[in-house]
Amino acid sequence: MDFDLSDSQQEMRSALRSLFEGACDIRRVRQVAYDGDGRDPQLWKALAEGGWTALMVPEAEGGSGLRFEDFIVLLEEAGRAVAPVPLTTTLLAGRVVTNAPAGPLRGELLKQIGTGAASFTLALGEGVKAEEKGGNWRLYGKLEFVPYGPLADVALIEAATPDGKRGLFVMPTNTPAIQWLDLDVMDRTVRQYEMTLEGAASSPSLFGNADASAAIQVLLDEWRAALAAESLGVAEKMIELSVAYVKERIQFGKPVGSNQAVKVRIAEMGAVADRLRSAVYYAAWAIDSNVPERKIAIAMAKAAASAPGAFVGTQAIHVHGGIGFTWEYDLHLYFKRIKSNELLLGDTSAALQQLADEVL
Repeated sequence: MDFDLSDSQQEMRSALRSLFEGACDIRRVRQVAYDGDGRDPQLWKALAEGGWTALMVPEAEGGSGLRFEDFIVLLEEAGRAVAPVPLTTTLLAGRVVTNAPAGPLRGELLKQIGTGAASFTLALGEGVKAEEKGGNWRLYGKLEFVPYGPLADVALIEAATPDGKRGLFVMPTNTPAIQWLDLDVMDRTVRQYEMTLEGAASSPSLFGNADASAAIQVLLDEWRAALAAESLGVAEKMIELSVAYVKERIQFGKPVGSNQAVKVRIAEMGAVADRLRSAVYYAAWAIDSNVPERKIAIAMAKAAASAPGAFVGTQAIHVHGGIGFTWEYDLHLYFKRIKSNELLLGDTSAALQQLADEVL
């Protein structure tokens, strides 16, 4: 099994890195996520014009129709840049919409995603129910930790239907009957919200009268793999920052990096990133190949990105010393993202429990 990037993937990585460095440097991230309202229309426009929002949309629908393995390249670079836009959730929405039954709604959503006309968030969980009255659907309930919330344009909302099935409903985030509460989580680059639905009107489920449970589970699994890939990019960036710092920081007349204890910390960080990279790319291969061990591979990737990912962050802060804790230094923005990714959709214990359930 070869996890080296192909020539086209190398070109993708180079193009994405240039885009993020130009349109989303860390000072821009601070302005948007911590000093602004959390929106960055300029970055979103650059991504849309570059065709990146169409990455997972089928070619027949005007997109690139690429594999999950290609998606991983984008996710790593977005993680390295701690990009403060709902790119991951939008592309994942494209994945699930692609598998929905053909129809006007499916076609319109894929067009919005592919052109970047709308960004999407994912509101998944068991807190919402759907009721049908006179042929019209209305949603009631509450969900927490919805990433981006009203900062995205459209929400895909999981809800229980009266016949005991699960539906996936599409709703603009500015719908009057939706209330959003900013939960003020530590990572402001991915703001998370509590969503309360008080009879919000919706079109029928994206999957019609069919049970969308299986599609929702696939979406959750792929989201976990995507979070692991983002965390890989964050970890790689923190290692780069740490290596550069210990080469430049002089103490007692010599670089801090010449200290054996510092070398060991850097080596341990690199070893964790290598293991995470293997787990992430194995999960991507398993998703594309749809092999029986797919869920095991995804759980392994999420587990490898959780506590081990946070370990890279803590070691990076130790290597930097006191400056790593200061607001003026950028390192902790990356640490917050990797920690946020650890907790979203289940922490380390949850990932390990899922792995045990699949294996035992």
